[in-house]
Amino acid sequence: MLLHHPVQNSSHCSSNFLISIDPKSNQLDTLSMCMSYGKHVGVNRVSNGSSFIDKDVLAFESLLQIHVNDERITSLLGTPLQLEQLYVGHLFSEGYGDFRETKITLSQENELSYKIYGHGELTKDSNLPTLVTTSCGACDGENLLELNKGIQHFIQPHLEYNHNELFAALQDMKSSQLGFQQTGGMHAAALWNHEEGLQCLSEDIGRHNAVDKSIGHALISRIDLSKQFLLLSGRCGWDIVAKAARSGIGTIVSIGACSSLAADTARELGLRIFSFMKQDSCVIIGALTHFPNENP
Repeated sequence: MLLHHPVQNSSHCSSNFLISIDPKSNQLDTLSMCMSYGKHVGVNRVSNGSSFIDKDVLAFESLLQIHVNDERITSLLGTPLQLEQLYVGHLFSEGYGDFRETKITLSQENELSYKIYGHGELTKDSNLPTLVTTSCGACDGENLLELNKGIQHFIQPHLEYNHNELFAALQDMKSSQLGFQQTGGMHAAALWNHEEGLQCLSEDIGRHNAVDKSIGHALISRIDLSKQFLLLSGRCGWDIVAKAARSGIGTIVSIGACSSLAADTARELGLRIFSFMKQDSCVIIGALTHFPNENP
């Protein structure tokens, strides 16, 4: 079972440093080793009609800039942990190419800004750098009708599933969310199948970043993504369906709701979404079984 949790340490890394990470070495994310999931801040806590000064742990949110061949491809707002997995997973799930063999360099400008560098062949025009927020993965409202252009369809037979096993996998993911347990403010994504169980658990303040990290972890670990279910701790929007499709994942299982655009895209691309997954119920959109061409 491959559950990637950062090593916890209450101290912070010093500013303005450069480190290099080779994904093939399977070493832990160095940035993850020198910071926790959140920051202690003073708060005024209200309880039972009274208030008092206390401290709380808030999830880290920083500017994360992804560079390829010294060109800034995009800027993300997210949690600065598992950054090599984020780099590999984001570029792959957004169609820029496979960078799992790339030597990655991390630069911390300060607590609020990190730059991630690598070199390789881009398979998609980067155009102008974009800003991706923690709330959504694609905010180019003028081109909504063209969002699915160029995204490959899922054409393999869908994996067989057991409802009880899928629900149990989501519960396993929830109990393993150390960042959420610390801060109450982090999303999670993980991969699961019947043979290997829960794998590649990742957390981030941005739901799409958590998905990128899980996908990147799987790529670096040479896990076959077409044999995996993608598990989500919250809702499923269009951006996550698109990432799953580009990565060759056929099934998404979410604790929360599915958006209308996510549903339309899943049907168009041959994916399936199990939303509102509960112990005794769920809502399925797309192929009902592992047999193709059954699309409600």
